[in-house]
Amino acid sequence: MIVGDELKAWIADRAAQRETRVRVDDFARAWDAGPVHSRFAAAMAAIAAPTAETVADSVCTLFADDAWLDTLIAALVERMRADPWFDPPFRGLNSGLHSGMLVFEDEKVSIAAGVTSALQLAAIKNQPRDATSISFSGQMAVLKFIRSGGTRLSFWEGPQLDADFSAATAGTCRRVDERDIEDGEIIVLDGRRQSYVVEKLRGSFLVVQASIAVDQAPIGAEYDSATGAFVACSATGDTSSRIQMVTTLLRKLDHQAAFPAIAAFLDHGDFFIRWHVMKELLGLDAEAALPHLKRMAASDPHPEPRRAARLVLDRIEGGTPSAKRQAA
Repeated sequence: MIVGDELKAWIADRAAQRETRVRVDDFARAWDAGPVHSRFAAAMAAIAAPTAETVADSVCTLFADDAWLDTLIAALVERMRADPWFDPPFRGLNSGLHSGMLVFEDEKVSIAAGVTSALQLAAIKNQPRDATSISFSGQMAVLKFIRSGGTRLSFWEGPQLDADFSAATAGTCRRVDERDIEDGEIIVLDGRRQSYVVEKLRGSFLVVQASIAVDQAPIGAEYDSATGAFVACSATGDTSSRIQMVTTLLRKLDHQAAFPAIAAFLDHGDFFIRWHVMKELLGLDAEAALPHLKRMAASDPHPEPRRAARLVLDRIEGGTPSAKRQAA
């Protein structure tokens, strides 16, 4: 019987599907109540005044013993051999280069285990492409290379990412080191100003990574690896990204009644959210948005929204009525 026929039979068998679901749920409950998850949770709870640095220190202590990962992988393999439709109860983290799963998450940190493929890295590096970008995540991270696979990393530093970051003062990034990584090596990277790039890889590597939410910058940034010049930035928080998405959707739907709710985000703590919201308000109702635009141009605490609002306001006030509508 081929796999396709087995899958068809499983899909048609509601009882078999329920049995698989029970196995997945049982595994999830056992993991959440088990010693590894409990140890991670206790370590995070014990940090009385958490900072990115103190959380990183605690994670380094947790990562010193990685025997739990072998136990977890063995348990998952056992379940999948017994039931080919068993799906590990962890959120998957997948890209063209990296495949992993999130094994622990709370308000301070998320911990994931994953594999980076040498074949996928080679394929990406051999593709014709423009200058690569250096990504700064905006978060402190701790990485333990369980199996390094002959990895060689380059390390980069850039200007500090914080609430005052702006394109005008973004500066440049620079390469500060390049070296081979050993099996079992633990690396702490402050993604608010540090990054790395996989330069070479002889075999796939297995890594456990902690991404620390405490004290994270509101944005992540990308720089050009060839020139070191600033390229772009993006929100690091899910909430900020959702605000941008929802306000854009409401504007595209021309939902006029949502104007007051959108305008409330003009007091948001992230400067890029305030400017994004301002643009959507202008697109939704330029006349109603004009007083908000004037206030932003005059008194927004961050130079980027102030400068952008001033430029738009100058176009509106300096143009003809038709030009004013087009600028809005």
